[in-house]
Amino acid sequence: MRSKGITVLILSGALLMSGCSMIKEDPVYELPSGAPEYTQKYFEDQDEYLLEINGRTYSYFGTLKNRIKSDSVCECIGYMEGDENARLYTLMEDPLDNYIMIRNAEGIMEQPAFYRAMDTRNKDILTPSYIESLGYECWGSSGLHYEEQKASVGVVCNAGKIREIEYSVEINGIWIEEGGTRYGNFKELKLKDVFIIDIVENRLIDKVDMTKPFNVEMIFKVITVDGEEKEVSGVFNHDMMMGGYLNNLEIRYDDSTGYYLYENY
Repeated sequence: MRSKGITVLILSGALLMSGCSMIKEDPVYELPSGAPEYTQKYFEDQDEYLLEINGRTYSYFGTLKNRIKSDSVCECIGYMEGDENARLYTLMEDPLDNYIMIRNAEGIMEQPAFYRAMDTRNKDILTPSYIESLGYECWGSSGLHYEEQKASVGVVCNAGKIREIEYSVEINGIWIEEGGTRYGNFKELKLKDVFIIDIVENRLIDKVDMTKPFNVEMIFKVITVDGEEKEVSGVFNHDMMMGGYLNNLEIRYDDSTGYYLYENY
């Protein structure tokens, strides 16, 4: 078995010479007042040094693949014992905190390390695309996928003088998000164009059982080319599954009703 006890100790030293110069430039990387101190502890049965954070145990998992954007960093949660520059961060693309990033604040090169929660062993979990697994034996067949599961609704624009389609989404009666879709140049939407609304995995975590159907309800508004906001009468309400795609929804217009939803079966 490959010993990570040695590997992690070497990494901790390497962090003093590497890290990310962006930390000094972006407030998201700053160490908050009163931030806690964390210590790597050796676990003989695992033959490695592990981190215990908020009741979960994390093991060294991987390194950076390409680059990470500053807006991928959620918050600084503390630092490694004896070195306030070796800081721990949660990640925006990982809402369940299955990964923790360690990064040094006074390094020259950008090379963070990623730890993964041990309770995710042998599970297929959503993994930010910038994390590269180093293939340590302790993770065995633990799965990871870089593409989020999603359910998608295709909306056809079958009315003129629309610049933008706005929507609000509820899942099983719980409000999830608001959004909108338009052309980048703010031009009038073309008739028959299809706009895809994706309901992505990380919006549903802890809200639904994603192995079972869930109810999707959407209401719509449009912004006209003159900048006026108009309600779209009717409500989209269907049961869907992750991976599903419905494409029979249209926004139409007539003089008596105004803008309205039409489901084209």
